Amino acid sequence: MGIQITDLIKMFIKQGLHGSLKPVSPPAHKLQNYESELTYLKGKLFIMEQLMSELQLKNEELERRIRELESPDVMLKTRRFGSGRINKP
Repeated sequence: MGIQITDLIKMFIKQGLHGSLKPVSPPAHKLQNYESELTYLKGKLFIMEQLMSELQLKNEELERRIRELESPDVMLKTRRFGSGRINKP
């Protein structure tokens, strides 16, 4: 570029004093785009949380049913009144 660091610093100081140096901010349309993407992601996160909650409830129900089937009372009733073992064909 052909400019020394000290000269570059002096140039930035002069621009700042004269008001020609302004912070760069993203345009408004980009901010709206980020907001819409954030809203979309929040919606997806909510849906995933609901699905995980449903899966957890179904898993707990299956575990309860398995414990119920494997309980000694069910095994005794099956052997007493049924055809024998549950797990064997």
